[in-house]
Amino acid sequence: MTFRRPSRRNDFEIAFICALDVEFEALCLVVEEFWDEGENVYGKAEGDANNYRTGRIGKHNVVLLLLSSIGKVSAANAASSLRASFPRLRLVALVGGCAAAPRSNGADILLGDVIISTGVIQYDLGTKHPGQFVRKNSVKTSLSKPHKEVANILAALQVSTMKNNITGRTSNLLVNLQASTAMLGYGIKYQYPGIREDQLFEATYPHKHHNTDCSICNKSADAVCDTALHTSCEELRCQNHQLVHRKRLDEKLSSCQTGAMSHQNPAIWFGTFGSGDTVMRSARDRDRIASQENIIAFEMEAAGIWDEVPSIVIKGAFDYGDSHKNKRWQAFASATAACTARAIIEQLAWTDRGEVMMFTQGKFKPCLASARSPLAPWLT
Repeated sequence: MTFRRPSRRNDFEIAFICALDVEFEALCLVVEEFWDEGENVYGKAEGDANNYRTGRIGKHNVVLLLLSSIGKVSAANAASSLRASFPRLRLVALVGGCAAAPRSNGADILLGDVIISTGVIQYDLGTKHPGQFVRKNSVKTSLSKPHKEVANILAALQVSTMKNNITGRTSNLLVNLQASTAMLGYGIKYQYPGIREDQLFEATYPHKHHNTDCSICNKSADAVCDTALHTSCEELRCQNHQLVHRKRLDEKLSSCQTGAMSHQNPAIWFGTFGSGDTVMRSARDRDRIASQENIIAFEMEAAGIWDEVPSIVIKGAFDYGDSHKNKRWQAFASATAACTARAIIEQLAWTDRGEVMMFTQGKFKPCLASARSPLAPWLT
């Protein structure tokens, strides 16, 4: 099937926002066709400082936006401008990575798994009292429930048959993305990092110098020197006996030993995101806040867009939000999130629109689309 280039910004109903380059690159790899190869013919509203890419996934025209910086203020400003330039958006997906709480309802969340928002809590908004922090929790300051259509989408996605379809489609897209990017010179960038690289340390075991003469790390159980903060677990020799044993990793290892690719398949979770301007690197705070607020993942942009546009958060688990976090899983988890986002968009019904046109030689004319993504032949 061939698709025609949309004629104006009003023809775009789906948008994606990413906070990091690694997230945006992975998302671009799952777009089937780009409309702006060569020139941007759609422009933007006056005063809009955003820089957009436009394309197609399935029957949907999509807008892609990379934030200039991380955090909810940057996200809120970008979302406001996005809405001004593309006024008919019905869904904005925040796609990328997050810090996952290790368990949800007694089940293990693993790195690379994808978490989809059913709600967002701004967990760092409140009052700091001596010895404690009290989160502000009122109707006036709390984030609203999902937009009506977003709520309906979320309800449909959580039905077991639909969830299974999305999970299977995500896995297929991931395998195809890995194969095609390897052919295009990306090497092993998007390959599964390995079961033994998925390490969750006990929440009470800090990332610091142990049994050394470091005067700072030896001061107290919580004291950590600057050097340790920027040193890998391998260099610090973090002890493997402090790792948490998880049944799902055992199951993945058994699958891997049979030669099957299913060991890399991400699970899809639904739950509440904690959103704030602080990078979560404390296992104790992670577990405390997750328990108090019923949060299963932490990130930094959702609070800025949640009430600004009809939105959904789709994020892969980069790390566990503890002091041992590293960037080893970022590319793979960005890919799992991007593939899940595409799998979801493919299932959405498209709304009735007028004739779509292509901009050529200063005039809009009916024309077949061109400028396919370099991965389009494989990502099907």
